[in-house]
Amino acid sequence: MILIGHELIPSEPFYQVASIEEIAKTPSQGVVLFDFEPALATYCEEQELVFALHVRHIKELIFANALGASYFVVDKSLALHAQKIADDYLFDGKVLLLSNDENEIEFAASHAIDGILFETGIKSL
Repeated sequence: MILIGHELIPSEPFYQVASIEEIAKTPSQGVVLFDFEPALATYCEEQELVFALHVRHIKELIFANALGASYFVVDKSLALHAQKIADDYLFDGKVLLLSNDENEIEFAASHAIDGILFETGIKSL
């Protein structure tokens, strides 16, 4: 299981962005994170950047995979369904449950969710 942003586990932070200009300001090894936005995803794919999309609907999940996202950040209400779809269709990207509660580790592990992105692992520019 992937744990990003937990104090006990070293990890590269995710950088919350909303524009191409903000993407350009992120560290080269950083992962950019943004709400589902096809234009930003296309830009990241063209620049060969690792990016994560916060998806809120299954349709966005399907598009995020097709656009080349490395991570699909989901809320708990979507996590189980998103993980099943990612597994069934052999997505390359990983489903990450967005959380601020380490007790969610048990939920994620019990349901074979790929990982957790703790809110403390998200940085703003």
